[in-house]
Formats: sequence, C-alpha cells, structure tokens
Amino acid sequence: MNSGATELLSRYLRLDTSNPPGNEHLAASFFADIFISAGITYKLYESRPGRVSIRAEIKGSGQEGPLILLHHTDVIAAGRAEWSFDPFGGEIIDGHICGRGALDTKSLGIMQLLAFLEVKQKGLPLKRDLIFLATADEESGADCGVEYLLREHPEEFRATLALNEGSYVTDGVVPERLLAMISPGEKGPCWMRLKRRGQAGHGSTPHGLNPLERLSAAVNRLLNYKDRPRVTPIVEEYFRRMSQAWDFLGPYIEDGREETLLKIIEENGLLSVPQVNAMLRNTVSLNSLHGGNKVNVIPSYAEAEVDTRLLPGRDLEAWIAHVKKQLADDEIQIEFIMKGEGNASTMDTQAYRTIEAALLDHYPGAIAAPYLMLGATDSRFFREKGVISYGFCPAVIPADHLKSIHGSDEKIGVESMNKGVEVYKDIVIRLCAGIK
Repeated sequence: MNSGATELLSRYLRLDTSNPPGNEHLAASFFADIFISAGITYKLYESRPGRVSIRAEIKGSGQEGPLILLHHTDVIAAGRAEWSFDPFGGEIIDGHICGRGALDTKSLGIMQLLAFLEVKQKGLPLKRDLIFLATADEESGADCGVEYLLREHPEEFRATLALNEGSYVTDGVVPERLLAMISPGEKGPCWMRLKRRGQAGHGSTPHGLNPLERLSAAVNRLLNYKDRPRVTPIVEEYFRRMSQAWDFLGPYIEDGREETLLKIIEENGLLSVPQVNAMLRNTVSLNSLHGGNKVNVIPSYAEAEVDTRLLPGRDLEAWIAHVKKQLADDEIQIEFIMKGEGNASTMDTQAYRTIEAALLDHYPGAIAAPYLMLGATDSRFFREKGVISYGFCPAVIPADHLKSIHGSDEKIGVESMNKGVEVYKDIVIRLCAGIK
C-alpha cells in the first residue's frame, strides 16, 4: 500500500457513512481492500444489514496485553446547504482535506491504519498483539457497533489498552504555544425523553392543565438549577498543567486546594466559558420540545428531550433522583434514551507517560495536559470492561476549527495530517515494540 495519507483520507471522506442510516459497510470494504493488498487477514462483523465493523490483527509475543487502535467509521449527517464545499467530496482546498469526518474521526482512522501498516511492513518484533478496529454506529449509541461487538464477541476484543478519539494538539488556546491533550476519561451521557399528558381544549379558554405549559415549567426548574462545581482528578491535573501559561493559577499551585482552584476559576470568569463549566459540573441541555400542532388548540400531550451529562464519579441513580426532584411533577414520565455514568482510566501508567513523551518530543515547547472529554465515545464501553483507554489525535488543529465537529465545513490541514501520521506511527511503535 503506497497511497499517502492525503489520498487515503480523501477516498475515505467520499464514502457517505452518515448515521442514520450508517452504511458503514462502505468503510469496511475500503479497509478490507487495503488489508488484502497488504497481506493482512481481517474479519467483518455485521450487526444489521449494512452496519459493518472490521477488525485486523498483527500478533506479538504476548509479553504485554493487546493494544486496540479504535475509531468509528460513521459520521453525523451533513446538510449540503450549510457547507461551502461538498461534505462528501474529499476535496483538497487551500491546503486542507475537506469533508464530513475529517476530524471526527476519519483522519484518526487513517493515522491508525498507516501506523498499523508500518508495523506490518517493517516486520517489527512486537511485545503485544496490535489490533486495528474500525466500528459502526458510534454516533447513535453504538448498539450496532462496539456495544454489539463486546456483547456478542467479547473474546475477540480482550485488551489491556485502547487508543481512540478524544483530544487534539490545539493551536490558539495558549498564546504562542501548542496544547497537546490526552483524554483519559469522559462524562457519562444520560439522555431523557420527558412525557406529559394533560387536558386538550380550545386555545381561547386556558384551563391550567395544558401539558405543554406544565412540561415547560418543569424543564425550566431543572434548567435553572446550577449544579455545584466539582474538581475531578483529570480536571485538577489539567489546570495544574495549564498553570505553565496561566499565571493566575499560582495560588492554587501553591496550596493545591480544590476551594482555591474553584475560587480562582470563578473570579477569572472561567465558569462562563461553556467548555470549562461543563468540565466542572453535571450539565443539562434542553434540545427538543414538542406539543400540539395548531395555534388555537391546547394539546393533550407534550414531550421534551433533555441531554444531561455526568462527571466521572457522580452516581447515576442519585442524579436521576435529583432530576425528578427539580422537575417536581409526578405526572412526567421519564424514558431513557441513553443512560451511563462518566468513567476514567488512570493516568498513572507507562502507556500514558509514553504517549505524553512522544507528543512533547514531536511538539517541543507544547503544554501536555489531560482533558476530560465532554462528549461520549466508544472508549466508555472498553473502560467498563477494565480496558485502559486514552483518546487523542496527534494532529495540530486550530481551536476555531474544532467547532466544525458536528458542524459544517469540517476539514484538516494536509501538513497537520501528515505530521499526525508521523507522530501516531512513533507512538504505536513505542507502545508495541519499545522502540523510540
């Protein structure tokens, strides 16, 4: 396989794997053809028609447990009218590879693929098995992807370490320095559908039993409650590392107390930054509200969908009880769309230190810091099985480009992509062959 990273990513981006419906069989076939050319055996897993994941493996000595290189092949739908280029064109425009999935997570998949092929082509003696895993359905909960694989084929995915999506090497957060982040943990998604029935009637005669009004009032009570900020170990270490650039954190570095850190964060207005606020609190976002279909008719039914996210260490059942208390309406039925606690892997491992050292070797002068993922990834399923999981992409991404993830005009610089491949190869070889 002599194709370069740019060509491979362009081809990958042209595959429309929007979820729904997914059509991840297109991506699986793309990787299968590459593995055939490289003489690598692989296995396909079809959970439902068209919903296909692919696994390939290079055997090692077994001195250490297997390493999984994990990424998802499905992408969020892209409305063409909102883009300045074809989201499935894979075009090279102004030095960028453009298309849906360029950051989430097809670029990472190509970095992992090329690292995997490098190990194979060089015939390196490995101290552990190396597994390439490209999965379906991450964007819609993983029922047809990782959750299915670990439920139906658990023996084929036993590992001690998984590398997945997460943070990037970001430009624009810290003046004149790069911020190289690794995600050892993430918040837990607890998505709820709230249902409320009431009494229908004519809009000219309000009677106080309008379910849309009752549900709106209840959700507002929930939204108006501000969860107390809490500092998890990942966030604590994040701010400790950020003190290299943010002098105002000095008093916290001196005494190391959580109360001092929270006071500094509040006094410097950081709680008003959505990303920082979400790193410190369980959050609630009302993202859908339905009820009625005519302006002069009081509906008999209303429904809301609420996205709540839990910090690692927060108890799920206690959080659900809190939500019910804030809603303060026993007639609201709660249906769970997705339900899980936040989780995290320890940072005190040789693997974490190896990844961090490699990032700093390739990006000298950068600040290396752990980062709590605010969104959910497939790593949570592996962590639940006891697999240490870290999320990162070693490509430099300008901070203002990150908003294109799940947004429009998603792209990655050609130079950043090529550098990311170089760094990822180095990290995989260090972790599997012990060669620096």
